[in-house]
Amino acid sequence: MPYCPKCRDEFQDWVKTCPDCRVVLVSELPCLSKASDATKVGRESLLHSADAPNEPVARMWMESLENNGIRSTMKGGAYKLEMGSDSPFLPCGIYILASDAPRARRILDGLPDSKRLS
Repeated sequence: MPYCPKCRDEFQDWVKTCPDCRVVLVSELPCLSKASDATKVGRESLLHSADAPNEPVARMWMESLENNGIRSTMKGGAYKLEMGSDSPFLPCGIYILASDAPRARRILDGLPDSKRLS
């Protein structure tokens, strides 16, 4: 699978250029120079804003955030277990840009089963 060297998104094999960054895709991503670079978007840090009990709930919360103009991403959920199976029923962390934290907290506090981090 090709990757964008700028935003680090993964694309299908037929895609040759990142539609957002307008750069040619590469077959392998270079290693990040610092661990802290992995949690940066541009120059703004990502903030771990909530823990969802599973991936379907996390996706519902993320949709609520996006409907309010807040971009989010998820870590956890459907990943390979030792047995080699995928499971969407594992806990997921939701990450947002630090500048969106106050608005995201208000939105997440109003959702069922919301357990946000302080």
